Amino acid sequence: MPARAIDTATIAFGLVSIPVKIYSTSERSHEIHFHLIHDGCGERLRQQYVCPRHDVVVPREDMAKGFELTKGNFVELEKEELKALEAVSTDEIAIREFVPASAIDPIFVDKTYYLGPDKGGERAYGLLRDALEQAGLVGVASYSARGKEYIVMVRPF
Repeated sequence: MPARAIDTATIAFGLVSIPVKIYSTSERSHEIHFHLIHDGCGERLRQQYVCPRHDVVVPREDMAKGFELTKGNFVELEKEELKALEAVSTDEIAIREFVPASAIDPIFVDKTYYLGPDKGGERAYGLLRDALEQAGLVGVASYSARGKEYIVMVRPF
C-alpha cells in the first residue's frame, strides 16, 4: 500500500515556493490496546479529575491551565493568554539559511519526516534536492503547525 501524506506544505525561500507533501517515517502500530472496563457489566470507565484540596470531581468547564513556578505555586493563565501564545499555523516551511550538513549535530533531531513533491512541484523539488546534495548543504527552516512553531532541517535523502 503506498504511503499516505499526513499534511501538505510549501517549501519557501526567496521568491521560490515548492508545494510538498509530508509523510511520517513510521507506521501506526498494529498492536492490540486494551481499555479499562467495569468488571461484570462491561461498561468502559471514564477518567475523572479530582481536586485533592476539596475532594470533588472537577468538570471540564472549571479547569484552567497553569505554570508551576515553584513546588505547589502556580500561575494561572487565562484562555486569551494561551491563545496569544499559540503560533499561527502556516503551511510554509520557510528556509532561513543554508548551512553545511556537518554543522547540525544529529542529536538535535527530535523527529524525522519525509517530504515529497506535490502537484506542480516535481521539477522544482528535484532541482532543490539535487542542488542541496551536490553542495553538501541543508536548509534550516521554520514551520508552524498545531499551534507550535518548530525549527526544522530540510536535507536531501
